[in-house]
Amino acid sequence: MSTNWRFLDVDTIDGFYSTALFESIAGHVGSNSVPETILFWRVHSPVVYLGYHQCVMDEINADFCSQNNIGIVRRILGGGCGFCDENQVLYSVIGKEDGIIPNDIQAAYTKVLRGVVNALFALGIEGEIEYERNAVLVHVFKYGVLSGRKISGNAQGRFSGAVLINGSLLLDFDFELMDRVLKNPTKNLRPVAHAKDGMITLKEMGITDIGIVKNALRQGFEKALGISSQDGTLTLREADTANQLLDKYHRHDWIYRMDIKRTLRKLRKSSSAPPPQQA
Repeated sequence: MSTNWRFLDVDTIDGFYSTALFESIAGHVGSNSVPETILFWRVHSPVVYLGYHQCVMDEINADFCSQNNIGIVRRILGGGCGFCDENQVLYSVIGKEDGIIPNDIQAAYTKVLRGVVNALFALGIEGEIEYERNAVLVHVFKYGVLSGRKISGNAQGRFSGAVLINGSLLLDFDFELMDRVLKNPTKNLRPVAHAKDGMITLKEMGITDIGIVKNALRQGFEKALGISSQDGTLTLREADTANQLLDKYHRHDWIYRMDIKRTLRKLRKSSSAPPPQQA
């Protein structure tokens, strides 16, 4: 098992390209052509990352997104959908399936999310893993009540010999916009009336320096995984593959993949149903 990983921070990029990028990197990690990798990015305009198995029409106000230039990006990872903008540090921890990240799905989450908890601790914040939703919470004492509020959501996928755990760390957040984008903005939170009651940002806790946050997160992952990481660059093959994959992520038949499948199932079911009996 390699303990020397590559670190990539591509800064602010297009949300559609980000999914093509981490799919490309994962394929190259799985084929042993590049080192295992920690990838950081932010999106330069708002997007909704949709879980692979989710239907757009169940989760997202698609007309509002279209009218307001908010991208709908179906990722290759499972999990729930999440609204993202430039005020979040997004990450992908990409390892080999037979490497440091455990084969067991829950154990893999635990190992990687300890990195987020480590980062919060370095920033002077106490965080904990919420296993039910594979999130990281911060305990907040408000109105005489101690409650856990989400600061990091995560998703996992395995393909081509690689395992990915992707997530976000909230620097700041536009709760009002998310409420208009998602049909059920509290779905992936502990029971709360409003998303703002179940989430918290670093800015609310007085932390605004993104460089300090990124450094803490990188070191947090290194400690959790028991590795070191060296600054690296994309290979030409990774970049070419990402550019080739990008078309898929823009296509209507990919974005609405599960909606289309569900419609076809309903049509097949209705066409195979016996005709109604005459009275």
